[in-house]
Amino acid sequence: MSAERAAIPYAGSTVIGLDAAHFAAIQRTARLLFALAHAPRHQAAIAPFADEVARHAPGNFGVFMGYDFHVTPAGPRLIEINTNAGGALLNGLHTASLCDPEKLACLCSRLLSVSDIESEIASTFRDEFAAVRGAGAKLARIAIVDDAPAQQFLAPEFALFRALFARAGIDARIADTRELAHTPGRGVALGDWPVDLVYLRDTDFQLASERTRALRAAYLANEVVVTPSPREHFLLADKRRLATFSSPNNLTALGMSEDDARFLAEVVPETRLLAELDLERAWAERASWVFKPAAAFGSRAVYRGDKISRKKFAEIAAEPGYVAQRFAQPGLVQVETTDGPRDMKFDVRAYAYRDRVLMLGARVYEGQVTNLRSPGGGFSGICVARNSGC
Repeated sequence: MSAERAAIPYAGSTVIGLDAAHFAAIQRTARLLFALAHAPRHQAAIAPFADEVARHAPGNFGVFMGYDFHVTPAGPRLIEINTNAGGALLNGLHTASLCDPEKLACLCSRLLSVSDIESEIASTFRDEFAAVRGAGAKLARIAIVDDAPAQQFLAPEFALFRALFARAGIDARIADTRELAHTPGRGVALGDWPVDLVYLRDTDFQLASERTRALRAAYLANEVVVTPSPREHFLLADKRRLATFSSPNNLTALGMSEDDARFLAEVVPETRLLAELDLERAWAERASWVFKPAAAFGSRAVYRGDKISRKKFAEIAAEPGYVAQRFAQPGLVQVETTDGPRDMKFDVRAYAYRDRVLMLGARVYEGQVTNLRSPGGGFSGICVARNSGC
């Protein structure tokens, strides 16, 4: 693994300490939201808004759900949830390389070796396949697909995944989503190479574009397993769900206990559908809001209220699906750079499978929204502090 570690891009050398209580809150958040997303009441409430793809429930869930938090003085605040969250290997394995389990066991909890992390990751893909094809089904071939994968910012991660799968005895290929061909009754293939499972890194979450047409047809016919499932994005990662997740009244109406509802309403900043707000009041109070489109990813089309122009505000108010979320200040960490120490922002991403947090990573950055190009920034390690040493 040493050569691969050396090749990991966008990686800083900072290790960020996370309080054990904050990690417990992150775990509880992921567990509660997964349970809510798959509860019949919640699914019935949002069913009228589902298209054919979102309604399709093949039985699997989604690898690498990304729960993104700002760590505030009052505790973690969940700013968004992402399916096919990028950086799991670059981030999680980078943490493992910075935080040696043997050397830091007295300071940090939950540290796993690179080999243990890889084994857990491979298991999640096998579990996804078995959830659709049945217990004991053998996962042999995975297509890792994206829109023009060689041009993606995190393209090096695709090669790391292919190597990880190879070590787990699974053949994998990297391809443009357009390369997938569907033969009714026979499934999906890349040329003459049949595909068992598609690891969907493409951000066409609902398979609505022309490039995903073949994959959509095969998916709806149950002729290929797709993870993350497009339904999982609809249930959890659509930003409009945050309006429910941040409302104690909505949560209790869906059957959640008052204690759990109060907890989630504290962790998830108040989120409202922009179309339901008084726009003049929202404009006047814009500094306390962040505006996000329903299917946002990678901070695209996200606007901080204190930076948005009146013209742009009018434009997004006219677009369907925008939400307004109360601004939660990101944490700060001091980073050593070539120009000396400097304070930079960071967020914490919890990579989860079903209701279980698999690994943590931080992203250190400057500017209005998360990026990995700031000097001294990038993926950073997380140490969950032990309450007591050895």
